Amino acid sequence: MADTHHPSLRQVITQIADQLCDTIDNNFDIHVAVDTPDTEGQKLALLVNFLLENVRRSLADMQSLNEQLEDKVKERTSLLDLILAGSNDGVWIWDIANDELTLSGRWYSMLELPHDANTQSPEFWFQQIHPADRSRFSDAIKRLRKGESEHLNVEYRVKTTHHGYRWMLCRGVCQKDNNQQCSIVAGTHTDISAMRIFDQESGMPNERYLRERVEDALAEEQSLFLVYVTVENIDAILTSSEHPSNAMLYPIIQERLSNVRNLHLVASKLSAITFAVMGFESELAANDVSIEDVCQQLRDNCANTQQTFKDEIRFEVAVGAVASSMLRIEQSQQLINYAWSALRRARQLGQTCIFTESHISQDSRRIQVEQELRRSLMQNALAPDYQAIYSGRTKTLVGFEALARFRHAELGTVSPGEFIPIAEDTGLMRELGYSILDSTIATIQRWQTEALRDHPFYIAVNVSAIQLQDPYFADNVLAKLEGANVSAKRLKLEVTESTLVESFKHAAEQIDKLRQQGVRIALDDFGTGYSSLSYLRSLAIDTLKIDRSFVANLHENKQKSAIIKTVYELATELDLSVVAEGVEEAEELDFLNSIGDMAIQGFLLARPLPADEVIDQLPRGTY
Repeated sequence: MADTHHPSLRQVITQIADQLCDTIDNNFDIHVAVDTPDTEGQKLALLVNFLLENVRRSLADMQSLNEQLEDKVKERTSLLDLILAGSNDGVWIWDIANDELTLSGRWYSMLELPHDANTQSPEFWFQQIHPADRSRFSDAIKRLRKGESEHLNVEYRVKTTHHGYRWMLCRGVCQKDNNQQCSIVAGTHTDISAMRIFDQESGMPNERYLRERVEDALAEEQSLFLVYVTVENIDAILTSSEHPSNAMLYPIIQERLSNVRNLHLVASKLSAITFAVMGFESELAANDVSIEDVCQQLRDNCANTQQTFKDEIRFEVAVGAVASSMLRIEQSQQLINYAWSALRRARQLGQTCIFTESHISQDSRRIQVEQELRRSLMQNALAPDYQAIYSGRTKTLVGFEALARFRHAELGTVSPGEFIPIAEDTGLMRELGYSILDSTIATIQRWQTEALRDHPFYIAVNVSAIQLQDPYFADNVLAKLEGANVSAKRLKLEVTESTLVESFKHAAEQIDKLRQQGVRIALDDFGTGYSSLSYLRSLAIDTLKIDRSFVANLHENKQKSAIIKTVYELATELDLSVVAEGVEEAEELDFLNSIGDMAIQGFLLARPLPADEVIDQLPRGTY
């Protein structure tokens, strides 16, 4: 008969269940005990305790694993923060479902905005983007959300203080929900202004930056002014320096061009020696300053006449300026062209020039020449003349120089002194240079198989600074020669000191590459600049061309004759050939021949003629 004083199995289970209620609060650190001699009840309690022990061990293992994972997350997060800090990027997260944008502090600081809220609406971001770039940004976002692209990758400008802007690269990825819809987009904001709108050598804003700032100001109907400045004596300053480098001068120039009273001026680099200063006319009025005052202050700063600046460098400058309120300006290119025109006049006159309405009528022919020159280049209608070059003593034909010529049905024959500066100012110099080069190579190809097939001649072509700055210039020239089956030795490229000073490093690289393949190099107008001797040391050249200014009446001028003798002796020591330019008198030729065996170029022996005529005019026995 059962002992009714001991609990039944049901009662034992109830005891165990009551004790297990503590585990509801995640308290598994208990030991189940039952008051029963019943073997089945005791087994049940033992089994429960065994399970509780396993649970405790599993929980301990899980807690340990969780702590390890948390440590790894903290470590990875710390590394990610370090990477983001190192990249200097802003971070953004767009919760599309809630239409909420989370932005990092760096994102705000990149746009020079106060970090007054961690979250914003997407419209806030959209309003910071340059109006001209908003559609590009919107289209990129739409493609990402529609699944047409896997990544967001778009460039645009954002406004900053003082009417400025910076270029940003926005990259991101999309997280999709269960319905494969884009629910969250996250990514980074990278400042790429240094690559887009800053000159790599100087760190100054470049011409693209200036142009876009002008476009923005005109679009917003703000009156602005431009001051263009050419530093005329950079060459001399570098020659006298222990460490000649344009880069060492740019910070000094930028400082002097940016410090005018209380004006917020932006100085941009246009070329190695030419700079632009932009400001707003509203600031002129607010500070009771005229554009003439600004120009004079810039001249004083460059010359350091007031000893305002610590360094003692004195820059000799030409200054030209234009104010948009003084003219009817419809496009940014107009204002920029007027600034260039003012600078050109300033360099010609030797004094500051402020562009006015009266200058426009004076520029009417210039504008017409530019338009017709551009049209002629597009139609390949330009053809150079060729001037023969002879050995001074033997009168044997040595070669020719290709000289740019512009003949027009309405304008007549436009002199190089007129159309070449126009090509330089309007960005046509590269096209003009390649046009002359193409014509010259075609002429060499024809002559070497026809009239001069048995004579070792060359044709020299002048090369502009803009061509030598092209990293593919040498490759293009060599490809043209190969395509025409013309030997590289038939071509001689002439460079001037003014060409080299624009960007010596790039020029030297292109010249070396060409010379290694057999193209000959001549240093033109030798002796007229400050750095002639330094270029002989650092450039691989074959020929010195003595400038016509030294040749004219040299037989009557002891200084000129002494200079030419010295140049000839120097060239002989360096194993360089010599060409004397501008020989027009028999006395000049005789004197040059008495100095040494050099080549002669000038009206005395040959005038420039079109390709079809020059061969017919060559004297018999000279080739």
